[in-house]
Amino acid sequence: MNPELENVTNEPVEEQTPVVNLNETAPVESPAEPVNAIVEETIAHVELSSEPVAESTPAVEPVSEVVMDSTDVSELTEEEHDLAVVEELPDFANLSKADLLKTALKALAEKELEEALLIFKSVKPYLDQHNAEEKAEALAKYLEEGGDKDGFEFKGDGSKEQFNQAFTDLRQRKEDARKRQEAEKLENLKKKEAILEEIKKLNDSEETTQSLKKLKELQGEWKKIKNVPKEHIEKLWESYRVLNEIFYDRLSINNELKDLDRSKNLDHKIELLGKANELTSETNIKKALIGVKKLQEDWRFIGPVAKEASDDIWNRFKAEVDKVYAMIKSKTEEMEKERMVNLEAKKELLEKAKTLANFQTQRIKEWMDQSNSVNELMEAWKKIGHVPMANRDQVWNEFRDARNAFFANKNNFFKGMHAERNANLKAKEELCVKAETIAANPIDWNKQTDELKKLQEAWKKIGQAPEKVNDAVWRRFRTACDSFFEKKSERYASQQTEQTANLTAKQALIQKLEELSASENHQNIFQELKQIQTDWNAIGFVPVSQKEPINKKYNELLDTLYGKHKQLNKEIRGDRDKQNFELMAGSPNGLAKLQREERVLMERIRGLKKDMETWDNNLGFFKSGNAKNPLAEQIQDKINIAQKHVQGLEEKLKALKALRNKPAETTPAE
Repeated sequence: MNPELENVTNEPVEEQTPVVNLNETAPVESPAEPVNAIVEETIAHVELSSEPVAESTPAVEPVSEVVMDSTDVSELTEEEHDLAVVEELPDFANLSKADLLKTALKALAEKELEEALLIFKSVKPYLDQHNAEEKAEALAKYLEEGGDKDGFEFKGDGSKEQFNQAFTDLRQRKEDARKRQEAEKLENLKKKEAILEEIKKLNDSEETTQSLKKLKELQGEWKKIKNVPKEHIEKLWESYRVLNEIFYDRLSINNELKDLDRSKNLDHKIELLGKANELTSETNIKKALIGVKKLQEDWRFIGPVAKEASDDIWNRFKAEVDKVYAMIKSKTEEMEKERMVNLEAKKELLEKAKTLANFQTQRIKEWMDQSNSVNELMEAWKKIGHVPMANRDQVWNEFRDARNAFFANKNNFFKGMHAERNANLKAKEELCVKAETIAANPIDWNKQTDELKKLQEAWKKIGQAPEKVNDAVWRRFRTACDSFFEKKSERYASQQTEQTANLTAKQALIQKLEELSASENHQNIFQELKQIQTDWNAIGFVPVSQKEPINKKYNELLDTLYGKHKQLNKEIRGDRDKQNFELMAGSPNGLAKLQREERVLMERIRGLKKDMETWDNNLGFFKSGNAKNPLAEQIQDKINIAQKHVQGLEEKLKALKALRNKPAETTPAE
């Protein structure tokens, strides 16, 4: 035994480390940030006593009631256990919904209860975010396709329900475990009270060579017993400490064993000193924190050392431990600086989100583009690390509210668009019905063609119908239009052949007129001209491009013949007018054309008669003189010519009225 270590009675007692509550989790809306909070709170509460306390007993059980084992993480305190788990968790922000659910269910099946609970709490905000985004996208698509917001129902893929059910089961297991732990704590309380009774009996009995050994056994049993109800911890610890002091105060035998024990204790503490020194170079905060706490716990359970070595070894150990905590504090401050940088980055994203929250447009593409921008902001947000705890909830809530405002505006737009498109659909369906009616009953081709063109113009002015039926209603309208125009094309194709034949027939009649005009034979001229006129009127339409030229040539030839045979002029012309009126009456809308021609003739007659009255009044100024006046003769000639025209027009009008009042014969419509 080292004689310098004899009669050492002072041994510093380290101050207890307060328990840090790690069960609080971040709000659902924001990813949890427990790691740095644990480090900060632990550093803030963990202190080593700087004042040595006179040693009269070996080190006794600390209030924390936790036995540390360097190889078993499950024996760590609750806060250290949570810290270890959080440090090893993956980056949930980059996982898909399926991977998040898979991670949670795997933890439920394979992890310990506390670790599984922590994983579920960490996964939940990200899984909720995925579900919220899927619901928003489904609602936008539903509205865009013409659905009504009040009728929207989002069923999802069942992952949310599966996760919530598993989480509920896990919490129930936690509650059951808590009840078992409470029962176990009560049992542990009874066991420790029994040990206190044994130590008290040991103190009341005579000292023997086995007394110290018996006390060591009782201390070992005490150490093996785990937690007791919180309200009994202090009282148990104080009773345990006092009874141990009483025992050692009475201990007077086996001093050599005591000295040997102190020497071994010094060796153990020197070993802890070296381990503490190694921790000063540890860069992992988690490992450093867990390691230093374990060293402190081990130090408490090592007994006293020689008095002359007590202060020195304690001060050296405390200095090394202080270095470890200084390193942890430094790392934590670096993390805090990084958090401030992250906060600024998230504030920039927040400003962009607030700008998008006020976005308005009437274009679907612009809404979809900006939706992508909002989602990109969310992805960028997830990639940024944690922010200071004091700012976490506020900055997240503002960002979330800005996103929600954007999607609310977007949903309102699509809801209004849905109502407008339904109205457009109704208007287009009405146009379809009208177009289909025309296509099914083609009667007046020209009139109905104009009507159909007006329907097409009206269609162009109507906005888009709901997307899921827009193409279908357009195909319906176009089919009706195409059907009409195809029928019209087929009709006019057949008419073109007929009109070409009619042109050939009329050209043959013109040739006969040319032959009559060149002939000097005037016999039967009237009958021939009348037959030609009859044949001409019986021939149908000719191509439009040839209509005016051939009619002009026909009339010119007739006028030539009329000039050569004036005595036939009146009779032939009357006959020709009558046949023209008959042809007019037999054409489409013949009655209307006759009425229009009647109005024209009456207007011409009234005009000529009015002119004749004016000329007759003017002629009165020239009758006072006896001599002939050339100007008066000129006026009289005009009156005579007008009278002849009026007479001819009245005869023409008479023939027209007679034809109009006669029942019309049915003539094929053009």
